[in-house]
Amino acid sequence: MPLSGLAAGERELDQKTAHYLRDVLRLRSGDVFLAFDAEAQLEADATLGDDPARCAVDAPRAARRTASSGIVLVQALGKGDKTEQVARSATALGVAELHLVETARSVARAGERTDSKRARLESIALDAARQSLRGDVPLIVGPHALDRELDSWSERPGVKLCLVPGAPQSLRSLASAWTHGSPIALLVGPEGGFSDDELARAARAGFVRARLGELVLRTEIAGIAALGALLCLGDP
Repeated sequence: MPLSGLAAGERELDQKTAHYLRDVLRLRSGDVFLAFDAEAQLEADATLGDDPARCAVDAPRAARRTASSGIVLVQALGKGDKTEQVARSATALGVAELHLVETARSVARAGERTDSKRARLESIALDAARQSLRGDVPLIVGPHALDRELDSWSERPGVKLCLVPGAPQSLRSLASAWTHGSPIALLVGPEGGFSDDELARAARAGFVRARLGELVLRTEIAGIAALGALLCLGDP
């Protein structure tokens, strides 16, 4: 369970956390659960008290399950709840950073409320981290324009792959030299795909076109499928 400011001693639980422990997990007084502080990357064993809104926290320790993958997912904004689906699944699959970009063919637009949108996604990522027992959460960047994102990658090292259906080279072949923990970026387009100009600019920033199988995947599935493939490739 996420508990900010994790420290040894007695503490009060917020209403949402108390409800999850008592009514969803069905824990009772004396039961032990794992608490974690995602920002500090700490975890600790905690014991529920007689008061359903209080617990006793043991001495914190370094979180055992954190994302050391080195994977950055650069995801074009999707309509509806697609971006939220991506944030939830990418967190569970151990992505280190999630960058959200607005492209020429993006149906959804960043608009002016980027801070509130990012806060919503950070909350979803925190919930996904809790469910997957991950002791940290990915850094969420954006949403902002694709041009700005590509500019930031021009001098950034690592493997850079742009997922494009029908690309001449496969994700497997291009990522064969990648090792878990070293930097790698996956660039995923919107529902209508990248424009030719955007693909050219991505290439100038060092992104190589890569295909993921023979089928065309939806924007909210493509990056997640690629993450799963990378985790298999990088699993020691």
